[in-house]
Amino acid sequence: MSETVFPGEMPKLEPLKVHCTDTRCEAGFHCFSPNRRTKDWQKSYEGQCQFCGQNPVDWKKVKTRDLSDVESTFRELSREWIRHTFFDAPFDEKSKREARELGLEGLKAEVRPLLEKKIRPEKIFRDGTQTKKEGSSIFYAQHATATCCRKCLEYWYGIGQKRELTKDELDFCEGLVVAYLDLRRDELFEEADSDVEAAEAG
Repeated sequence: MSETVFPGEMPKLEPLKVHCTDTRCEAGFHCFSPNRRTKDWQKSYEGQCQFCGQNPVDWKKVKTRDLSDVESTFRELSREWIRHTFFDAPFDEKSKREARELGLEGLKAEVRPLLEKKIRPEKIFRDGTQTKKEGSSIFYAQHATATCCRKCLEYWYGIGQKRELTKDELDFCEGLVVAYLDLRRDELFEEADSDVEAAEAG
C-alpha cells in the first residue's frame, strides 16, 4: 500500500511517478481499479478502494455517461489518486510545445484518431500500457478521464472489454478528453499567451 499522507502533506504531483495502484486514502484519494489477481474479484468488486475499502464515488451517475454534466464526472474521477494527479499536475514542456504548434482546435482534431487507434480495437496489445504519461496534453486528459485503456473504461464507465467500442462510446470518450482540454486551456497555453502579450507590448 502507498505511504500514508495526510492533508497538508500532499506530495508534488509528478505524472511519470504515479501508478494506477497508488493511493492517498487519508487525504481522500483512492485506487478504485479492481485487484484482478484476487480470485472471484468480479463477485466482490462494487467500486470500492482496493486498499481502504471506501466507496465514495457515485458510480451510477458516472456510468450514465452524461456529457451534459461533465463537471460531476470530473469531480468523481478526481477521487482517485491517479486521476487527481493528471487533473492537477503541471504540463511537461513537450505537451506545451505541442499545444503551441497545434493550437487548441488542432489538439482537439488529434483526439478522435488517437482514440480510434489506442482504445477502440477489440484486441489491444498490453492493454493498460498504450497511453504514455507525458508528452502530450491528450495523454494527460486520457489518464485524468479514465479513457487511457479498456480496463479503466470498464471499471469507471461499464464499457466492456474484448469488443470494439461503438460510435457512441467513442463520442463519449472524445467528449471527455475535449472537455479536459477546455478546462485546462489557460494552463496549457499560459506561456504562449505570455509571449504574445510581451511581443505586443514591445
